[in-house]
Amino acid sequence: MGESQAGNRQPRWLREAILAGQPFHYRTKSPLAHSLRNLTALALLLGSIVGLVIWGRYAHPAYYVPVAACAFGLLYFGTFVLVVHEASHGMFVLTGNRDLDKKLNRAFGWAVAVCFATHYGKHWEHGHLEHHVRPMEPGDPQSHNTLTGHALLLRVLGSVFVPGFLFLDRTVLRAKKKGGKSSSSTWVILAFVAIWATLLTLMGWLYGWPIPLALFLGIHVLSGLNHVKGSLEHGGEIAREANPFLRSRTTLFLGRRLLMPFNISLHFEHHLNFSVPWYDLPRYHRALAKIVPPEIWAEMVNDQPLEQLTGKLGGLSDRARALST
Repeated sequence: MGESQAGNRQPRWLREAILAGQPFHYRTKSPLAHSLRNLTALALLLGSIVGLVIWGRYAHPAYYVPVAACAFGLLYFGTFVLVVHEASHGMFVLTGNRDLDKKLNRAFGWAVAVCFATHYGKHWEHGHLEHHVRPMEPGDPQSHNTLTGHALLLRVLGSVFVPGFLFLDRTVLRAKKKGGKSSSSTWVILAFVAIWATLLTLMGWLYGWPIPLALFLGIHVLSGLNHVKGSLEHGGEIAREANPFLRSRTTLFLGRRLLMPFNISLHFEHHLNFSVPWYDLPRYHRALAKIVPPEIWAEMVNDQPLEQLTGKLGGLSDRARALST
């Protein structure tokens, strides 16, 4: 959500918090420097994927497959977060020309999203904006992966260890949830199958079975990470807070830069002002620490990820909630 949605009914501190993100807005950036930063990060991610493939030609399958599958999953996740998420806000690449920016971000977003069975236009270009305008309300297309506790554990285990479970997760299971919307469509799923069938067949023909198996299992690791991300962001009672700006949490923990790359776990900040690029979210975080009341800050910024994932953390306390009205 941005400044225009703050509204006069919000407490003063919240309006100030939203406005504090304006100095970090992507339109204040040098288009060249901003784009080079993101394209360099993308090149490093893709280069690392290629490096893992090359390593598979020499490594023993017994340890290559599980290690590479986890690494591929993390790299896929990072690529999706960097490209699709930032592109959905119009800020993966910048040129200074808004029409060209829209076309380029859409092209990059589609190129990555379709590789992971996701309809970029429906679920990100439009759906992610809806998620920011009406977070966790009925009809929010991105409210599906916010499970906690045993339900989350089962969904993650299914995603990681059951081949093909991700299709069930993205279609049937999502549709069963009230207001649930699939992130895919028939042609996107067919394109996904065609892309990966071609790639895995080629890798298998050239280098043998361990490399395509690890590449394939990496998609399942990606799916599991996505469920963990959603739970950390909006899982449990926090999603039902009356004030929509307080329906997301920031999670800080050792290793978050690896497991939740590109500051995607700084989610309270992101929902306050979604025009702040990933690399400036830490600065925005520090600015907010001086504005947000300590009672609320202590509950919106969480350093106990397991408490959030298990659902034990709950929603805001009555004292914190009183300061949000």
